[in-house]
Amino acid sequence: MTDEAEPVKHCTLVEPVNLWTALEAAAIEYLDVDEHRTIVIYQEAILMVIATEGQATATRAFDVELWKRSPNDPDRDSDSLLATFTDDLVETTETMDSTETAGVHG
Repeated sequence: MTDEAEPVKHCTLVEPVNLWTALEAAAIEYLDVDEHRTIVIYQEAILMVIATEGQATATRAFDVELWKRSPNDPDRDSDSLLATFTDDLVETTETMDSTETAGVHG
């Protein structure tokens, strides 16, 4: 579980996006937990991505929580890590074919 002191990054999307397709396109490892939650390994850190509006396969908003810091970079700023992850994911969705996902702005 997450530490209550850890930050959460909120992202709102213009149109629904398939988070799993975006993660695959970005070559980011993940494990779908259920229709809303996805565990992600990003730069050796473990994140929880939660679709807050819709499901992971068609969401308009999601939260990203840090579950465990990278063992090789335990002092990295949590906000920076979450922002970088969100930027990478949004950038990937913007370059995907429109048949795969809709436009995103985070």
